Amino acid sequence: MKKDILNYSIHVAMLRHLLIENLISEEEYSKLKIVIMSEYNVISDINS
Repeated sequence: MKKDILNYSIHVAMLRHLLIENLISEEEYSKLKIVIMSEYNVISDINS
């Protein structure tokens, strides 16, 4: 469980970094975040 949360957090942080560096668009960010959330069974993002 802890490892899943850590891996999820790392994936989202890396994705956010790509967005900040303008390497992906807002649309790509949103789509990829939904995929990552579903892979880790995350229902809601309280940071949005």
